[in-house]
Amino acid sequence: MNGKTYIGSSVNLGSRLGNYYSIPFLEKEIKKNNSMIYRSLLKYSYSCFSLEILEYCDRSEVVTREQYDPFGVDLLKPYYNILKIAGSFLGFKHSPKTIAKMKNRI
Repeated sequence: MNGKTYIGSSVNLGSRLGNYYSIPFLEKEIKKNNSMIYRSLLKYSYSCFSLEILEYCDRSEVVTREQYDPFGVDLLKPYYNILKIAGSFLGFKHSPKTIAKMKNRI
């Protein structure tokens, strides 16, 4: 609706999509990492978003395709993506300054 985008990738699409459609999961994750896309899904409801699967690829190519694909982070510069470099950030912690900025974006 607002033209803002988020680009994600997964090696387990069923799990990833299940998480996006689980309100308890979104609420729990917001407390841990304050994800902008999770907060927006809860705030504006699912009807304000569309979901498209752009490509299926081998799991060894997932991160590369997310970054450089014609629909990737480099080209589209998605609003809701916190990190501008594709990849896993398990264990990554935002600084208090970054967290404050993210809270004010929505």
